[in-house]
Amino acid sequence: MKIVHTSDWHLGARLHDRDRGAEHDAFLAWLRALLRRERPDALLVAGDVFDLRQPGPAAQERYYRFLAGVAEDGSCRRVVVTAGNHDSAALLSASGRVLGLLGVTVSAKAGPDAAREAVAVRDAAGRTLGAVAALPFMGEQELLNLAKAAGCAEADRAARAEAGFRAHVAAVLAEARALARGGPVAAVAHCTARGARASDERSERARPVGGVEAVGLEAFAGADYVALGHLHLPQSVGRAARYAGAPLAMSFAEAGQEKGVTIAELAPGEEPRVRQEAFPPPVPLRVFEGTPAEVEAALAGAVAEGPGPLCAALRVTAGEGDAMALWRRADALCEGTGVALLLREDARPRAAANRLAEVPESEALRMLTPLQVATIRLAEEPLSEAEREAFLGMLRGLGA
Repeated sequence: MKIVHTSDWHLGARLHDRDRGAEHDAFLAWLRALLRRERPDALLVAGDVFDLRQPGPAAQERYYRFLAGVAEDGSCRRVVVTAGNHDSAALLSASGRVLGLLGVTVSAKAGPDAAREAVAVRDAAGRTLGAVAALPFMGEQELLNLAKAAGCAEADRAARAEAGFRAHVAAVLAEARALARGGPVAAVAHCTARGARASDERSERARPVGGVEAVGLEAFAGADYVALGHLHLPQSVGRAARYAGAPLAMSFAEAGQEKGVTIAELAPGEEPRVRQEAFPPPVPLRVFEGTPAEVEAALAGAVAEGPGPLCAALRVTAGEGDAMALWRRADALCEGTGVALLLREDARPRAAANRLAEVPESEALRMLTPLQVATIRLAEEPLSEAEREAFLGMLRGLGA
């Protein structure tokens, strides 16, 4: 059974108030072309289809237009869409019956009937190739209810939620294995797996999803492949689980990451053959950081490279010089070019301290994050740059 695995489209998302509709259109057109070329047996979308629980009309139109186009192409007989923590289960479910006529199964809300989340995958002749355990995002209360139904009585609330997750996954996988008739089984889930890396400490911490900090891959025992969503960095976790990652960089912290989708070929009991298909970003993101002079020189070089579009973030992290003067020169450099300046940050510790001096002491700490407070404090210590960065790295890892 051959599948294409994608996730975290975040349709409707904006980047520092910049509309990304054209970028999402480019990705969905690229994905349709990939499906026509690869002819997979199933397309799996592992949650966070939309960026907001109430997406705008343009985002919804992109979603439905894409699914209708895949049906029109005849390039993929079965599409399975699951809800993520950004999605509205009610909104995704509302179109489920209509989309079913196009070969699309929407699994948006977990329930006591595990069979509803098991999907058979068949070939053009109707022969069963395998099955999918389509597990939607489950909120904490849903998981606690599932734990209670399964007789899980752990005292700790978080442990009880994880027990509910495990019990439900096991039930859906059992139904999927029965449907597969000896063929391979793929599980789809939107969660944080233990051992996975967050996209970046500054933009996407591995925070709890549905009250569960992280789940061990043993929860998916019996699946030949686990198609994961939620973390934006494409990565394999263990032998047979993978995050396809977000197709677009969702923040400047993800600038430079290779994005795309995963293609997996499955056979029962065998390690999946997996490859990542890269999606060239229609509008790359770049971060220019250093002293004011270094930032300006690097930006000037990027403008000179032209003429393609580029979204830029400027971060002054060291050196002397007026950041406001740099911002004015940067605006002049980029005027009339394809470079859009979306973020300007004077991240020097002294700059943060100067900002504090301009406000009453009682309000000062409210303006700063814990990490910024630590940065200012460490700047006062006789530490090397490497030592200072090591301390800050530990704090970022703790979620500061």
